[in-house]
Amino acid sequence: MRKTLLSTVASLAIFLPLQAHAAEIDQAGADQIKEKLTYYLPTEIVDTGFIKVVPAANRYELSVDLMPLLKDVKPEMFTISGLKPFIHYLTPQDDGMWKVEVNDRFDVNGSFKAEGKKQDFTYKIDNMVFDGLFDPTITYFTTGKYTLDKLAFNSIGDDANIAVTVDAMGADMKGDKIAEGIVDLSGTLSMSNFQEAITEKSGDVVSISADSMSGTIEFKRLGVNAFRDLLVFGLDLVKADVKKLDQAQADTLKSLIRANMPLTDKFDEQLVFNGVKVAAQGMNVSFDSFTYGLGFTGLKKDASARFNMGVTKPVIPAGLLPPGTEGAIPDAANFAVAISNLNLEGVVTYMLDNADFTKPDPLTPAQSDELGRIVLPDGKLHIDFTDVYARSAVYDLSLAGQMQVNPDNSDKPSVDVTITAKDLDKTIKYLQDNAQTVPEFGQASFMVLMMKGFGKVETDGSTVWNVKLDETGKVTINGQEMKI
Repeated sequence: MRKTLLSTVASLAIFLPLQAHAAEIDQAGADQIKEKLTYYLPTEIVDTGFIKVVPAANRYELSVDLMPLLKDVKPEMFTISGLKPFIHYLTPQDDGMWKVEVNDRFDVNGSFKAEGKKQDFTYKIDNMVFDGLFDPTITYFTTGKYTLDKLAFNSIGDDANIAVTVDAMGADMKGDKIAEGIVDLSGTLSMSNFQEAITEKSGDVVSISADSMSGTIEFKRLGVNAFRDLLVFGLDLVKADVKKLDQAQADTLKSLIRANMPLTDKFDEQLVFNGVKVAAQGMNVSFDSFTYGLGFTGLKKDASARFNMGVTKPVIPAGLLPPGTEGAIPDAANFAVAISNLNLEGVVTYMLDNADFTKPDPLTPAQSDELGRIVLPDGKLHIDFTDVYARSAVYDLSLAGQMQVNPDNSDKPSVDVTITAKDLDKTIKYLQDNAQTVPEFGQASFMVLMMKGFGKVETDGSTVWNVKLDETGKVTINGQEMKI
């Protein structure tokens, strides 16, 4: 829903007149806005009148009514009631900006048939509000804030019934122009009281809930104007019903792709879900928090992509674990990994230098294979472990380092990682104290004691192992070769 609302108002705003003057609110301006909004749509869709723009006292009122687009849909395939026009208010500002506002609600129900099965649905949002300032020079919002209150979705079908509710969702976005066509984008995201229940035909129920979600999203040096130009070029081709590019169009496409390099210097998204609960088949799993994140450094010579996931205070049903091992569950765990040293700029450059976009297959098989070699400059996949740990009352383990893998010889990786353990004696005591209940703990305590002998004790009392594995299979721990 976040993307749906923001993409709606952003798509509308992208095609607003480039110059805005607060005093000029007239029918000519309304006609210009409508023409820009419908320019890429087929005539038969425009003629339905689903978009209307009228001048008001100090702003334009944009109405988007989807019902005319559904008039030819067979009722046995799809029905909907309660669908009303969406109203957007567009106010030109003296400084050339456009103020975009939405204050609406959504309450529909209906049915559709898919694969011969009928599904009934209801979708309701008590209140949806958007307020933003759009800057035509960067084709994006300098500020944009939206809130959605009391969302509810229900789907009733032959296989399963789905019910979803959310008390509130929101986002507060900001765009800062830092160069011509280049912006820094940032935003915060939120959600409260998410509930989902899936009732299967058998009667089994799967429920997922989260008390709240908070998040951040960030782009550094995002080329919004270059991306807009590429998008408009594609829309122009669709409007002209171009099936095959001529040489001039292919050259234009290549120049537009080059203009989008490196796309962005940084993308980062982090989401934290609090009070997460999952229940299914009589078992309940919960987390105080669940963290999820993605990152990307753009189409560069030394690009990287990152993924992270973490949990705090997990509660696992006893039946899922061997008796006596419940105390070994971490209070907090995190896994963060990055794929680095990717020559994405080289991949795009080679493609643009060699591809023939006038042909159905722009690259030959040999050229496609070359892309695979370019993306890994040294022929290896570099995997960086950046923030990996597991912590509890009886252990504190972390890992950092790198692994390199040749995709053509993946069973011989090169590894260089450092493992750090705090309060290792406490861990050994826990294993020994519970060895009678869990015999495997006795074996584990022996292994930990043996590993402790290879470890290096730091001034803070932690024990460190630097473990290296080369492509020949040789293993060293803190510089000492291990005979395996």
